[in-house]
Amino acid sequence: MTRSSSDASVSETASPAARAVESKKRESLLATVTRLWTQHTHRLTWLQWVTDIILGVLFAISLGLPFDYDASNGTTLTWLLLPSWVLFTVAIILRRYAPWPSFLIVVLAALLKSIFAFGPHPQDVAIYLSIYAAVAYGSRALLVTSGAYGIIAPTLIVALMPHWDPGTFTWASIASNLDGSRDEFLLSAALIWLLFVGAGVVAWLAGLLRRMHLRAQEVKNRAAITELERLRAKEQLTAEQERSQIARDMHDVVAHSLAVVVAQADGARYAMKSSPEAAEAALVTISSTARSALVDVRGLLGQLRHSQEAGPEPGLDELPALYSRMRAAGLDLQLETRGQPGTLSTQAQGAVFRLLQESLTNVLKHGDATQQVVVRLSWGQVFEVTIVNAIADPPRPRTDTGHGLIGMAERIGIAGGNVQAERLGGQFRVHAWLPLASAQPTGTGELEGDRARTTTERQDL
Repeated sequence: MTRSSSDASVSETASPAARAVESKKRESLLATVTRLWTQHTHRLTWLQWVTDIILGVLFAISLGLPFDYDASNGTTLTWLLLPSWVLFTVAIILRRYAPWPSFLIVVLAALLKSIFAFGPHPQDVAIYLSIYAAVAYGSRALLVTSGAYGIIAPTLIVALMPHWDPGTFTWASIASNLDGSRDEFLLSAALIWLLFVGAGVVAWLAGLLRRMHLRAQEVKNRAAITELERLRAKEQLTAEQERSQIARDMHDVVAHSLAVVVAQADGARYAMKSSPEAAEAALVTISSTARSALVDVRGLLGQLRHSQEAGPEPGLDELPALYSRMRAAGLDLQLETRGQPGTLSTQAQGAVFRLLQESLTNVLKHGDATQQVVVRLSWGQVFEVTIVNAIADPPRPRTDTGHGLIGMAERIGIAGGNVQAERLGGQFRVHAWLPLASAQPTGTGELEGDRARTTTERQDL
């Protein structure tokens, strides 16, 4: 009795553990399937989806119709062609989204046709569309596999020639030779084999050309990103060198003078009661040193101002060149301008240019560059710029530290404006506004207040 109770207890405790193991196995299997599906699928735009669906429907209602064309009986509906009709249509729709599954579906459909002893049919056009898509959009393994299939499949077709219906209209003349001599049969088989292999080679080469074009575009995009990053690194290096030079100059000009002022002030404080003459001399020295330091600081500021004028910031007139470079890199830009253009300060124009440059570069690096990017410039009481792009799915790993968004906020803030960068659903939006030149704050306090109000809501793409 006790043993039975103990066994029941062990069984009850083992059952949840077993269920947990089974649950983990199912989750692992689901994760593996999800990972493989993600690896072998591509993100398509809604326009690409519509195009592929239309092409699949056109195939289904024209070449793919499950009709058998017989010279004696005419055109009849053949139920045995329905499975391949459905499979070929699905494969055409999925050929760009999922090249591997699409190719396997085509192989299955062709196998079903062969099992049902059907010879060449207009449905076979889907096979060559699948070979093209497999080479153009698939992996290297699929590229090789589709090429091998283009040779193996015609060989199997020739091997199945004796099982064709001699009455099919397309191959009536060839099929009639099957009852002839062996040489006539071999000639017919060779012609059919060459015809199918030739069609497969054409589809494979066309897909290879498309693949090379896509790879060249990717290389071009990477080169554009590299060039933009090089320019940005050069600007950052120049800015850092300028900061270092300013720090050295300020130290040379101010540090010595302030040290003298502090020492003389301390001496004057102690000598005020015992030796008024020494205190007065110390105050004279303080005044002279401070005036000299003020002259030196003004001279340094004048040099900095002259240096800035020698290398002006890019302005709004250089935006078309930026747009051209980004389009050449593969971005589809939709440019919108609203309102009557006003006047921005040179500093604000430079900030806008850098904002657009950084944002569009981020689209190439982290966003979905296959979808349209909206760039909107709005003129009103203030100047507004908005950049909206689609987020890559899955998100691309970030290799930078996010200083670009911080730099954008700093530039816009110094120009008296405000910038926000945020993720909204499947999109990333950068929005900034700047005051027009006539509305620029003139007081230091106002400018600092505007800078303090600058905010950036950074979120990774």
